[in-house]
Amino acid sequence: MLTGRVVRFDEVRGYGFITPDDGGDDVFVHANTVDGDKWAMTPGVPVEYEAVDSDRGPKALTVRVLGAGERAGSSARVGTPAAARGREPGQVGGPDDEEGLCDVLSERAFSAETTEALLTGVPDLTGAQIVAVRSRILALARGHGWVEG
Repeated sequence: MLTGRVVRFDEVRGYGFITPDDGGDDVFVHANTVDGDKWAMTPGVPVEYEAVDSDRGPKALTVRVLGAGERAGSSARVGTPAAARGREPGQVGGPDDEEGLCDVLSERAFSAETTEALLTGVPDLTGAQIVAVRSRILALARGHGWVEG
């Protein structure tokens, strides 16, 4: 297995790039090749991967996150998708939440969950409509302190 660090990853488009630790060209990575938590694919996160050469350059076949690039002092659950926390998006509480309180998400995670909810709930929305609705919901969330950042 090779090792490297995530340079960038666009969860909306479902792909990004890894810089190999041993140097060389950046390696293309598609979301479907990530083993485990795709939300952890943030810049600087160490990964191990297998790669092959393609007509456009190196391409990752399997990728495993070695560490999560969480901010110092942040909760391990901040920014983790609801499904990964053992509940459906929008569901308050969970197996480890005795008080029934909801998590405070990063703006990025909140936007991603909102986008997923809109795509799943109203699949015929246009991209522009999703962006407009998501922006308004994010402003509402900021006003209520539902997101951090």
